[in-house]
Amino acid sequence: MNTDYNLYKIFLYLYEEKSISKTANKLYVSQPAISYSLKELENQLGYTLFYRNSKGIEPTLEAKELYSYISTAFNILQDAEEHIKNLNDLNIGCIRIGTSSHIGVIYLSDYIAEFRKIYPGIKFEIVCKSTPDMVEMLEMRNIDLIVDTLPINSKKEVTKVTLSKLQNCFAYNKNLMKNIKIEKESDLKNYPLILPSKTSSIRSKLDEYMESQNTKLTPIVELSTTEMMLEMVRKGVGIGYFVKNIIDNQNDKDNFEVINFKDKLPSVDVCCVYINDFLTAASRKFVELITSNKVGD
Repeated sequence: MNTDYNLYKIFLYLYEEKSISKTANKLYVSQPAISYSLKELENQLGYTLFYRNSKGIEPTLEAKELYSYISTAFNILQDAEEHIKNLNDLNIGCIRIGTSSHIGVIYLSDYIAEFRKIYPGIKFEIVCKSTPDMVEMLEMRNIDLIVDTLPINSKKEVTKVTLSKLQNCFAYNKNLMKNIKIEKESDLKNYPLILPSKTSSIRSKLDEYMESQNTKLTPIVELSTTEMMLEMVRKGVGIGYFVKNIIDNQNDKDNFEVINFKDKLPSVDVCCVYINDFLTAASRKFVELITSNKVGD
């Protein structure tokens, strides 16, 4: 738009007030300044906008056509300004979070409930995908932040805040799988195993640890979702590998037998990852909430 925004603003007031003096009073400027601005707009557009009469000014046919567009445009601008104000005041907005399903259960539910008590106008969109997919979405600004286990690698400069360390465990349905005798990690090879997918960070750390124990695990089932792993274990298909908090949060946790080893299995770091410049007012406030009890940078 080549024409000065203020010229159109003056035009709107002139059209609605039908008076140069009233427009000048409303805008707190002199009448000559209003007259000059009107003439400038007419010169730029190439046609007359108002005729003078005994009562003030009367819009031309061209002015009536112009008003229908300009008034609509200004209403949209006012709505946009109000919308942005509400976003910044956290009266409205949406926070888009990428997370794995089990991490979402452990961490996000309580934080979202707490946040919405303070800011009930904010809604949430939760995306559960592989870590590489979520990183791509973060870089493309399709999500605001990621809450997942490390490693989380991005081509862009991201901020990573460790939220907690989670211990992993092997567990099985003790009612359906009996006579299980496992004393050391290598004994796991004698039983059917249900493990996370090879691309997951939890599985990568497990494979590295088992290699250090001169053991290689060959699962009968590999799954990308914890929910499906839990169901497989519930049905007695095999021994699953989980974040221990997941087992503790199950209503039927008494049916699960957690296998204890002399040495602790690898833990995982749960991290909040975001690109600082991409955060909205709402997502920034949510990051402040979930990182308030951080255990490291």
